[in-house]
Amino acid sequence: MHLMHLTRSCVLLLCTLTLVKSQDTCTREQFFNGDLFDSNFDTTDLEATYLSGKQVRVGCNVGYSGFFKLICVGREWQSRGKPCQPKSCGHPGDAQFADFHLEKGQDFVFGSQVVYTCHKGYQMVSRTNNRHCLDQGWDGVVPVCEAQQCRVIHVDNNVQVVGDLEEATYGNVVRFSCKSRNEMLSGSQEMYCDENGEWRGQAPICKEVTCTEPEIENGRVLEKFPEYKENEVLNFQCNLHHKRTEGRPSTCTKRGTGSEWSPTPACELITCRLTLPPLEGTRYDPSSKNKFSPGDTVRVICGEKYWVSTRQDTTAVNTCQGNGEWTFTPVCQEFTCSDRRPQHVSYWYAGYLYQRKLDKTVSYWCAEGYKKTANLATCTRDDWKPNPLCQAITCNKQSYPDADITRNDKNIYRYDERVDYTCKNGYKGRFTLTCGERGWIGNPQCVEITCNRHSHPDADIARNDKNIYRSGERVDYTCKDGYEGRFTLTCGKTGWIGNPQCKEITCNRHSHPDADIARNDKNIYRYDEQVDYICKDGNKGRFTLTCGETGWIGNPQCVAPTPQ
Repeated sequence: MHLMHLTRSCVLLLCTLTLVKSQDTCTREQFFNGDLFDSNFDTTDLEATYLSGKQVRVGCNVGYSGFFKLICVGREWQSRGKPCQPKSCGHPGDAQFADFHLEKGQDFVFGSQVVYTCHKGYQMVSRTNNRHCLDQGWDGVVPVCEAQQCRVIHVDNNVQVVGDLEEATYGNVVRFSCKSRNEMLSGSQEMYCDENGEWRGQAPICKEVTCTEPEIENGRVLEKFPEYKENEVLNFQCNLHHKRTEGRPSTCTKRGTGSEWSPTPACELITCRLTLPPLEGTRYDPSSKNKFSPGDTVRVICGEKYWVSTRQDTTAVNTCQGNGEWTFTPVCQEFTCSDRRPQHVSYWYAGYLYQRKLDKTVSYWCAEGYKKTANLATCTRDDWKPNPLCQAITCNKQSYPDADITRNDKNIYRYDERVDYTCKNGYKGRFTLTCGERGWIGNPQCVEITCNRHSHPDADIARNDKNIYRSGERVDYTCKDGYEGRFTLTCGKTGWIGNPQCKEITCNRHSHPDADIARNDKNIYRYDEQVDYICKDGNKGRFTLTCGETGWIGNPQCVAPTPQ
């Protein structure tokens, strides 16, 4: 009995070992060497082997995230979920007055690094200029850039300062002026703090307004002093054959932040001058010279709308005199016409000077019964044109091919006269024309008499078929099947003239001695109607008659019975 129990136990153990050995498994090495493996996986907890059907969740290394599951199917690994991806840190943050760039990595994810650079004129005050993307986000803080600061500038109390000299930073500008109107600035009018924290310019001082002795070409200073105070007059004299350029005396004057002589003391040759370029309408020969010595001449040439010396002259010779003056003013004057109103002009707009200049035009109106010879009056050297501006209104006889004059027929008509017209045959209408300022006034219209194509329900057009007919045209009609007759219509003043009539074709009831009506028995039949007959009294046969243009059509015949 114990031997039997031992035997059974051995058999059960052998079966169990055989079953385990025959099961499929997947190994850790198989995963490491396969296509599913990624170096970003955390594989520290993976076992050496797994049975088929086992599911294993694989974690990610620090800085990576994902959901990845291995499934042992047979002897091969299969996967579910997403492989490990580097964690995103998001935007690293903008720094004021600075830019950043990605120094390491392709995006703002685990392992990347950004470096910040301060703008021009700013310096970094933070300990570091970079940030790293770690497992929990960006390390450190956003760097801070501050503007470069310039040193303090000290100026005298009489210098007016606009701006901050003590805490100036990059880009700040300081402007200077003198507090007293009797002082002028010596040095820079403004200074600014540059990108290196250095001032550009020189700190100024304010001193008394003074002028130094000027050098005068072709002249000399009569009373010489080391310095001239503000508003002092310079006493100078020009050399022989020269004169002062300006007639006013030159004084020491404060100008902006400095001083100068105003007007500038200068001497020039005694000459006659021309203004170049010359005024409108004026030319000079020679044209490129504007200074002339006494005795020199210049020809003054005027444009078409100007005159010089006399109203009819458009050119004249001018001579430079010893006192530096011309014999006459070398400027052409614009030509103007008279402001006197021409004959038969009732009103016009020539009251202002600019309206009466050469080639200018003005509006005007003529007295009643007269018309303008031009739309506008034009100023010419021969006064207003055209001449005359107004002439009597007349109209020539007006003939029309479609109308005849029925009242007041003549060749010439005066203003406001009327002519009556009556339209000729083939046209309708009357009209009247009145002689007006611009010719005949009225509506000279005759309407041609036409007729539209006339369609008749019982007839067709046999000749002259078209859509529109002129007066007097004729159209022939032929009555349709079922009707008899012909007619003609003529296009007249009030429309179509004629008797458009077609007579309907009918047949009276036909009685046959040897037959009775078997179908369609009535007294009157219309064109193309049929009547069926059946022979009577032993006669054989049937027949049909049709109502035609000339009466009944058919063979009304019955066959007598054959004798026995």
